[in-house]
Amino acid sequence: MTIHGEPITAKKPKAVAAAGPGSARDDLAYIKAIAEEGRNTPLVGGRNFFVWGALIGTAALAVFLMETGAIPAFNQMILWSGALAIGWVLSFVINSRSSERPGASSLSNRTVNAAWLACGIFVTVYWLSIVAASLLVQEGGYPVRFLFATMFPVAFGLYGLAFFATAVVAHQPWYRWVSVVSWAIACALLLSLAVWPVAYMLVAAIGTYAVVLAPGYVMLRNEPSDIV
Repeated sequence: MTIHGEPITAKKPKAVAAAGPGSARDDLAYIKAIAEEGRNTPLVGGRNFFVWGALIGTAALAVFLMETGAIPAFNQMILWSGALAIGWVLSFVINSRSSERPGASSLSNRTVNAAWLACGIFVTVYWLSIVAASLLVQEGGYPVRFLFATMFPVAFGLYGLAFFATAVVAHQPWYRWVSVVSWAIACALLLSLAVWPVAYMLVAAIGTYAVVLAPGYVMLRNEPSDIV
């Protein structure tokens, strides 16, 4: 929990009686304080969500517009590499500044941040592996370019898992609905490849804005003014 913007972390007494009602009350008070701290501490990762949602969603929208001829064609490898590089640099800057914010060291924030960091690392490594495979494949060898189409379904599947964990840890059930939407988008992306391939990147862009950028904006709005 916080008082005047400063987090209060429950400290268990260093010395308690080996037995007796006093010891039990101390333990219960300690556990209750820990639970209340996690429940009442706001999430402070909204900036990361907003940045990544804006970058990836806009990159996907740009690809869709290029594929439909609405804007001039541009090297997609440079586009995606630039979006990922900028995203990681901005995340590093944001995290270095947010680590000292009140509530950033709470159990809920540390757990949520770790889950999303793991998702980001995996998605980046997955993309780099596909890029490497496409560059190393020999002429006439097994086609790997179609693997790029698996990027967004895999990413949205992971987003759903991370949001589900966020809902439990942060005691905010509405994140479960974001999980459901994330998984629905992953399925829609796979179906679009068979029904309407041109719409794939449009679905990816709208989905990214909906389940990454929008929740990030909500997180920013819910942060207390002394944190923002």
